[in-house]
Amino acid sequence: MTDKNPALKLFDPDVVRRKAHHFLDLALVGELKHVAADASDLRSVLLNVLETTKENYPDIQIPPYGIWRDFEESGIDRWGALANARAFETAEEMLSASADLAVLACVMNTQRPENWVFNDPMTATAATGKQASSLAAFHMFAAGSFSGEMSDPYRVDAETLIRLDLEELASGLQWDLEKDAGLLEGMQRHLKRVGEALALRPDLFCEGNVTRPGLLATRLARECDGAVSATRFLDNLLEALAPVWDGGAQSDDIMLGDSFRHYATPGEETDQIVPFHLSAQEMVYSMLEPYAWAGLEVVDLECLTGPSDETHAALFLDTGVMKIRDMDIDVSAQDAQDRMIEIRAVSIALIDKLADLLRDELEVPADQLPLTCILEGGSSRAGNRVLQQNEAYRKKLGQFLNPGSVFWLPFGA
Repeated sequence: MTDKNPALKLFDPDVVRRKAHHFLDLALVGELKHVAADASDLRSVLLNVLETTKENYPDIQIPPYGIWRDFEESGIDRWGALANARAFETAEEMLSASADLAVLACVMNTQRPENWVFNDPMTATAATGKQASSLAAFHMFAAGSFSGEMSDPYRVDAETLIRLDLEELASGLQWDLEKDAGLLEGMQRHLKRVGEALALRPDLFCEGNVTRPGLLATRLARECDGAVSATRFLDNLLEALAPVWDGGAQSDDIMLGDSFRHYATPGEETDQIVPFHLSAQEMVYSMLEPYAWAGLEVVDLECLTGPSDETHAALFLDTGVMKIRDMDIDVSAQDAQDRMIEIRAVSIALIDKLADLLRDELEVPADQLPLTCILEGGSSRAGNRVLQQNEAYRKKLGQFLNPGSVFWLPFGA
């Protein structure tokens, strides 16, 4: 694929990591316009993450990072209840259904109404933020909102995504049809683009007359020898779905998904483009459980990067490891985009540095403490705590990380 257009190398997670570390190197010596970094303060982040990990997983038996943790909120195994009710006849059936759900929930983690609260009908509890998005997607999936087959509600069909009714979407999300009309239309359009993108790649997502995101998971499972490559899964996702994430960088007629041009970087346009692929990488992280239930493992997971999200940016800001130079200054649209890129890129590289420190502290190798467990055990949770305790960070980062108000980016004040 990368032979066709040099810009497609930006789909490679190694390029995401390499570019992120380049930005961190610049930030450490004060050569970025908007972001500075001080690695000497990383130990305070380390202690915070260690404490958070021990609070949540005192036995250090840490599950992987991914969408399934949201589905287990309040200690309820929502997927287990669904799977038992469905009584899947084969492991492949369960794999395609759970992969459908994982992709769907990541796709639906987008812009949301201010102060939106989702009332979980299963537990009668309230959820906000990303957790609200995940649970809303789960319950709509469970209700068959995305299925094109009445006898098989637990699936996501491309044709249903394309034709999704606005009122059903508002009801499922618990959004107000009038007050949240703009966001609802954005979500409807976003899901329609996903359905269309799936339909355009029958070689990846189609079997017979059925087109579903989960069929990519079963296709790769059949082709592997007991282990599915995370980088191959990501490559297939980005090759097919990159046009869904419109508003980012483009090379000729190829849309590059969650990638943006850093105007202050010299050189050719391709050199200026910085990739992140937040949603697509989270889809791959969330495939560990579906493949495990099918008796398969996911390899090459260490090639993925940490999430370039507001949670980790808040964690590093709170401890002074990262500083935003123009935190309270109005800037131009180009500077706002450059600032967004610098914050997200430096955050990715600092997650790597933190992971190395944590493994050294615990005296365990990377294969025994992979990044996915570090994200779940401590860094994401510690960052979420910072956001909950500091409304100013939440608002500022929501503005900074999505200055163009791109719908599919989940950041927003």
